[in-house]
Amino acid sequence: MHFICIIYTTAFDKYYVGESINPIERVAQHNKGFYKGSSTSYTTDWDLKLSLPVGTRKDAIKMESYIKSMKSRTFLIRLISDHAFLQEFKRIVKDKFDIEIL
Repeated sequence: MHFICIIYTTAFDKYYVGESINPIERVAQHNKGFYKGSSTSYTTDWDLKLSLPVGTRKDAIKMESYIKSMKSRTFLIRLISDHAFLQEFKRIVKDKFDIEIL
């Protein structure tokens, strides 16, 4: 099982979307500076806001790309905070990509 993760930094008021097999450990790695030179290495206060489980890494990467293609902070905030929006997103992903969010 893989996860699509949305993390957030209060210090810079930024979101980041990624995929991982272990979201908790992944956030800890970002906060420890494990990913030198990455787009998350400028701060150490990342917090996991949402993780969505999917079956495979391939599906996770496809969904990560789809979410990033939205290029919308509002979209990310709604995924995190609006249950009805998240449910509609799950339906769209299932219809468009045949990916089940578990």
